[in-house]
Amino acid sequence: MTTFKQKILSGEIKRADAMKVRYEDLHVEPGFNLRADIESLRGQAREEAEAAEENLFRHIMAGGQYPALEVRPRAEGGVWIVDGHRRHRNIGRAIAAGAPLQDKDGVVWVRVEAFSGNDADRVARVITSQENRKLAPLEIAEGYKRLSAFGWDNDRIAKTVGKTPQHVAQLLILANANSDVHRLVAEGTVSAAMAVEMVRKHGDEAGQVLAGEADKAKAQGKRKVTAGTIKGKPLPRVVVDRTVDALEGLAESLGADARADLAYVEAHADDAAAREKTISVPAWALLDLLAQHQEIIDAKAAEAQRVRDAQAKAAQQEIPQANDNQPMENAA
Repeated sequence: MTTFKQKILSGEIKRADAMKVRYEDLHVEPGFNLRADIESLRGQAREEAEAAEENLFRHIMAGGQYPALEVRPRAEGGVWIVDGHRRHRNIGRAIAAGAPLQDKDGVVWVRVEAFSGNDADRVARVITSQENRKLAPLEIAEGYKRLSAFGWDNDRIAKTVGKTPQHVAQLLILANANSDVHRLVAEGTVSAAMAVEMVRKHGDEAGQVLAGEADKAKAQGKRKVTAGTIKGKPLPRVVVDRTVDALEGLAESLGADARADLAYVEAHADDAAAREKTISVPAWALLDLLAQHQEIIDAKAAEAQRVRDAQAKAAQQEIPQANDNQPMENAA
């Protein structure tokens, strides 16, 4: 087994007050890094990733300090990066852009620290580090999935990353969802929590259901699927409160005989004769409840009209503007 001591003695690693490795001796292990390529991201997620990348690049270009990369020995030469893939990538960008990072011999030395642990520990380290830019939910979910494959249960994963077992269980559901669900989460159309909820409810059909909801949200002029776009806007609080009052009034108006009859019907739910039994209620209580029912109908109608107006506005915005300089067809 190749050790850090052997690499220091061979000159691959330089050590004074800290270990340093030549930039070209830092290697990225294929398939290890949890972060998705920026090119694969969409919408706000991509904008945030690009901004974080640019900030780190400019920081390095200006000679700013950054934490040491965590590495492990590579038998074929150099070291594997465990933590610090973004730093490594932007050091390379800075070198290509002409940043004066070389020593007097023209070598770029990068400060590193030895990582100690097995393959599962390395995955856990990436999840818990998240230097500067936090991992996206999909990236964390993939990390949990890898740890689960190493035989870690939800409690152990949760304890290691400082989360609850329930959080781990939810992201494992996301990790094992179909690729169409992953795509919608990655592009920011659907939140991780919403995706998990729909996978639990619809299984393999979740992606298709969410895609339909995404089209509905877009028609309403919204960029993201939310509980509101799926279930509709909740009834106004004043309507809900008045309906609750009406229901309480009806319940309080029932006498002992009526309650006894209702209890009998409930106990004999399979009896056709029992289901046909009737009771008397005060007319005022029933009228009050019917009035609130009409308020609910009106509120739903108003919300439906608001949605139609939003859809019409969104459709209008998608109509391409006419080009005044474009020649008219069949002009005389």
